[in-house]
Amino acid sequence: MLKIAVYSEEKVMSPLLQEYMGIWQRDAGCVCAVRYYDNVHAIMVDMDLEGIYDVVVVYRSWDVADVLKKDRRVGSLVMIAAGINRRLYDIQPCYILYEPVNAANFKKVMTMAVEGSRDERRFTFVSGRVRYSVDTRSIMYFESELRRINLVTTEQKYVFYGSIGEMEKRMKVGYGGFIRPHESYLVNPDHVSRCTAHEMILTNGKSIHISATRRADVKRYYSELINC
Repeated sequence: MLKIAVYSEEKVMSPLLQEYMGIWQRDAGCVCAVRYYDNVHAIMVDMDLEGIYDVVVVYRSWDVADVLKKDRRVGSLVMIAAGINRRLYDIQPCYILYEPVNAANFKKVMTMAVEGSRDERRFTFVSGRVRYSVDTRSIMYFESELRRINLVTTEQKYVFYGSIGEMEKRMKVGYGGFIRPHESYLVNPDHVSRCTAHEMILTNGKSIHISATRRADVKRYYSELINC
C-alpha cells in the first residue's frame, strides 16, 4: 500500500486537499495510507517509526520542502506553490503544482508523482522496524558481515539483515551494473576510481580485494570501462 503525507500549515486549505486526495484515489482506484500534517517534526517522527513516504505533498512551505527533499525516506516530493519562487531552483522538488489548485490538476500531478516514485531507481530495505529508500546511484557497496549487510552510500552507512547473494540478485534484476569482486562485497562501479588485477580503489579511498575466483569476471566487466 502506498504511503502519502500531505503538509499544510493553512487550516483553510487542509479540507480542500483532503477532498482532492479522495477524488484522486477514487478515480485512480488507488487505496493509500494518507496522513495530514501541519508540523514537520511530526512527519519526521513518523518516518523514524515507520519508514519512508512514497509521496509527500507540501503546500506553500519552502522551508519544509527543503527539509523533506534532503531526507532519503521521501520518495516523490510534490510542491504546491503560489508562483515561481527563487528557492525552486535550490530545492528542486520532483513535481511542482502552481495555484490555483483544482481537482483536475491535483489528480494529474499525483498520478505522475506515484508513477515516478515507483519507477525511480531506489533500493528499499528494512532496518529494525524502519523502512528506508536510497537512490541506487549513491550506493558505493554492500558488505556481508555474518548475517548482516552493511550498505555504504556516499553519505552514510546502514545495517540490516540479509545475504550478499540476495543483494546480488536484487541489484541484477532491478538495477544492473553492480559487480561482485569478492564473496563479501557487491560494488557499484560508478564509485570505483581505480582497478588493478588484485584490488579496487573506491572514490572514498577504500580498498576492496579482488579474489582469485572473481578476477576474470571483474576484468571482463571492466575491460571496456576501466583500464585494469
